[in-house]
Amino acid sequence: MDIEKIKEEISISYISALCAYAGIDYDRVIHDEDSTDGQLKKIITLNNGRLFQSQLRVQLKCTSSLSQYSDKGDCIIYKLKVKNYNDLCTPATTPIILCLLILPEDQNEWLKWSEEELIIKGRMYWKCFFGENKTDNASTINVKIDKSNVINSISLQKLLERVAEEVLLL
Repeated sequence: MDIEKIKEEISISYISALCAYAGIDYDRVIHDEDSTDGQLKKIITLNNGRLFQSQLRVQLKCTSSLSQYSDKGDCIIYKLKVKNYNDLCTPATTPIILCLLILPEDQNEWLKWSEEELIIKGRMYWKCFFGENKTDNASTINVKIDKSNVINSISLQKLLERVAEEVLLL
């Protein structure tokens, strides 16, 4: 398996494990012509007691290469393909976010296994591009991702709650 496929599979495993822990369904999308790699789904109970089937699409990216990103302290600057960026900016009935998993540079550090635990070493961040203007760049665009937008089981739950609340405002 080539290195990019390995990174892709690790990013899927990372978000799948977090979703499972949070009780969120994660459906993998096989054909991602619209830059959708997966869909998160959960029934959310709103403040008024009503139930809402909340859904959020994700575009997964994974890197370990400092040529693809730079850490600026409070944010990450990532080189995103223009096609993916423009897809993420396109208005949709089901929102989509970018989920970027940053792994250590040393491939031997990506995953640790023992008889008692499995550890994926890295951190995943999210960014929403709703309302952003599409770009005319030729191949990539540098995007800024706030490091406070960490993906974990709590943030995934909160993102689905926000989707449910905002849909009701339409």
